[in-house]
Amino acid sequence: MQQLIRPLRQRFKQHPMRHPKHTRQLGIALLEALMALVILAFGVLGLLWLHQQALAQQRQQLMRSVAMGVADDLAERMRLNSPQRAMYAKAWGSASQAAPDCTASACTRQELAAWDMQQMQHTLQSQLPEGDAAVFALTDVASWWGIVIAWHDANETYRTDTTSGTPPCPSHMSCWRLFFRPDR
Repeated sequence: MQQLIRPLRQRFKQHPMRHPKHTRQLGIALLEALMALVILAFGVLGLLWLHQQALAQQRQQLMRSVAMGVADDLAERMRLNSPQRAMYAKAWGSASQAAPDCTASACTRQELAAWDMQQMQHTLQSQLPEGDAAVFALTDVASWWGIVIAWHDANETYRTDTTSGTPPCPSHMSCWRLFFRPDR
């Protein structure tokens, strides 16, 4: 009986799962797998962060594009109604005055200027988050005007300076500006 039990003991001692050298190798392999998983997790987190940054940049580019379109549209309206350009002046936060619908009936040039500003305000409110505008005559260049379009942006990623009497961009807003001559 002893002869039968002795070979079984030797077999269990030689089994790879029971051998101390193989047990250490299994622990190291598990550690390597965990390290690979941590590295993979950091890589995925990095990709997610880059994706979020790309989406934020894309959104800001969209806001700048809308702001450029609104400013160009108003500049063209001011060119078409240049004798009344002073009626287009607007400060930050000021509301446009009520105007008749110039698409339904003929308007005077003053009514057209008020209607243009009302249309611009409607476009800002519907297409830009907390959209606002300032329209002003430049202080250091005669016959030139400026339009500054602002929209809510907590990061203030696109700011403009106060060159030529441009009103400063409100806090927590990004701004885009356009300088032009209404009489040309």
